[in-house]
Amino acid sequence: MTPEKKSPAPDNPAREGNRERILSAALRLFTTQGFHATPTARISREAQVSTGTLFHYFPDKNTLIDQLYLSIKRELAETLRANDDPALPVGDRLERYFRAYIDWGDANREKVRFLEQFCNSPNIGDDVKQEVSQEFRWLSGLLEAGVREGILQDRPLMFHFVMATRILNGILALIAEGTTGLSRDEIIAGGLAMIRKK
Repeated sequence: MTPEKKSPAPDNPAREGNRERILSAALRLFTTQGFHATPTARISREAQVSTGTLFHYFPDKNTLIDQLYLSIKRELAETLRANDDPALPVGDRLERYFRAYIDWGDANREKVRFLEQFCNSPNIGDDVKQEVSQEFRWLSGLLEAGVREGILQDRPLMFHFVMATRILNGILALIAEGTTGLSRDEIIAGGLAMIRKK
């Protein structure tokens, strides 16, 4: 008789969630306290894990902010790509991109705040910024097509990335504040009209 093989012990769900809890705590603290004013001990306390656990996943605070930035950017890129349909005309694809960003941002305001605060931070490593750039390469092609077809102004790609992001975040801020007297749809329509070529 061969001995019965024991099945491996099930993974500890609490352990599996440690990394995500650390990232969530860091997100809350970095956006409210700032990067330099947030010690790792405070992050581990907020995440309800030991500092040893935090350092197991993130050897230092710079690695933590890099991975947080990268995870949010990847989530955003995946959301935007999932809403794209290359079979549609460029104008429709751009409209879907803008609206997908607004919907994602409306549902993830803390993440938008983090990206606004840290997009130009020297604390984000160049290798991470390069990796993020690769995640959005498809969007560069879409914006370039928008320029070629006269939907967007004939300006450098970085102009469109920066201006569109600022306007989209402005739309999100106005929706959140609710002080304009305009409906959500009116705010979105007015803001998107500022991105397109007149």
